[in-house]
Amino acid sequence: MKFWKFFSIFWAIYWLFFAIGLPLILHYRGHHRSDYEIIQTSAGESFILLGVGTALWIIIFIYYIKKFLVNLPSKTNGIILLNVIGLLLFIALAAGILVYTYINESHGYGWRYLYLWHPYIFIPGSFILYSPLFFYITRGIFSKY
Repeated sequence: MKFWKFFSIFWAIYWLFFAIGLPLILHYRGHHRSDYEIIQTSAGESFILLGVGTALWIIIFIYYIKKFLVNLPSKTNGIILLNVIGLLLFIALAAGILVYTYINESHGYGWRYLYLWHPYIFIPGSFILYSPLFFYITRGIFSKY
């Protein structure tokens, strides 16, 4: 039984790397928009991208709350501080990405630095895409065990 617990922890870490770590590494490794590219982005487009990213993060928060924080009294105390801490880390990640990139990438042009593959938009999108693949496929494959 310890093997399957280790196996599920390994896949959770693997999934988190591809959902969070890889988009951050790819973005901060070298793709920053130049001032010319930022100027060419309209304010309407940037606010739409900001709204899309915020909506995706809200979907992730609602999914997390439904999956892990519903029926808290029925869960043990150790599983409650960890689930709540996980939610707080997700909120901190969303806010941290948005604030950090606004300070370092906006260059005084507001939200125009956002683009479709920006981590603020891509990370919740990858969570939404990878979650069914991770949970349902692995559950179907390893349901016998």
